[in-house]
Amino acid sequence: KKLVDEFECDVNNGIHQQRGWGNSNYGLSKLAVIAATKVWAREEGQNGIKVNCCCPGYCKTDMTSQRGSRAPNDGAKNAVLPAIMENCPQGEFFSNYAVSEW
Repeated sequence: KKLVDEFECDVNNGIHQQRGWGNSNYGLSKLAVIAATKVWAREEGQNGIKVNCCCPGYCKTDMTSQRGSRAPNDGAKNAVLPAIMENCPQGEFFSNYAVSEW
């Protein structure tokens, strides 16, 4: 949370680029989602709940102005995969139909 707060503060002050941040919040937001997934997985695992996150990929949707290279139904497979797996892992990031090595 501290890292995200620092980024937000630097953006609000107009100094994010000189402080070494990128000009988009996209990458940092993905990092924050993955970090939160790891925390929630550890917390909820004690209750028998599996927590993972996924990236559907660059899908042809309104969000990408229909420029994505992947059909939305193919992107959705990344979200469905952990739900139907036997022995699903915990606290992982799924991308391209597998656990991502990030």
